[in-house]
Amino acid sequence: MSSASLVLLSIALSLDCFTVCLIFGMQRSAWKKSLKKGEKDPFPPLAWNALQAGLIFAFFHILMIVAGWMLGWSMNPIVARYDHWLAFGLLAGIGLKTLIDSFNRKDSSLQTHAMFQWKSMLLLALAVSVDAFAVGVSLKMLKVPLPRICISVAVAVMLLSIIGMGGGYLACRQMQKLPFKTVNRIGGLVLIGIGIRILVAHLSS
Repeated sequence: MSSASLVLLSIALSLDCFTVCLIFGMQRSAWKKSLKKGEKDPFPPLAWNALQAGLIFAFFHILMIVAGWMLGWSMNPIVARYDHWLAFGLLAGIGLKTLIDSFNRKDSSLQTHAMFQWKSMLLLALAVSVDAFAVGVSLKMLKVPLPRICISVAVAVMLLSIIGMGGGYLACRQMQKLPFKTVNRIGGLVLIGIGIRILVAHLSS
């Protein structure tokens, strides 16, 4: 496989991460705008949030690629049968919870931000990385070196996650009248949409 093809494949694997982080960045910005005068922001700087997301998403992609590479074709039919359902269930579940919480006036705004909960972040990382398993299997058959795959995908995932987070944050700053709960509703719908896209893409293939 040529270097250009591997780069394009890595970017394709990173697009869901970019979209999720775009929403995270918008939520982070909307939360900051919702703070009352004199109220301190309890969360780390945006740069740390972006790096954190990038590292977690990249780790899960590498984990899936290595698993696909090591297990090979013996496990691929089983994984291919259920991976899209797993991704759909996780993304739709977290998206639905975010959507429902955004309508709950008694719920703290902090609780409706999926990114601020480690459990949700790890589940999202798993959901958007399941396709990397099949990539690991396929590229082993093409005799592409494992370190080369992992480095290319990890770099692409980290960069697009960070760009997505920063882009979402800056975009939301320009939308002065967009309240935090509205951003969370958009985020919930986007997560559900990604889950549906993954499910439809696999069922129609």
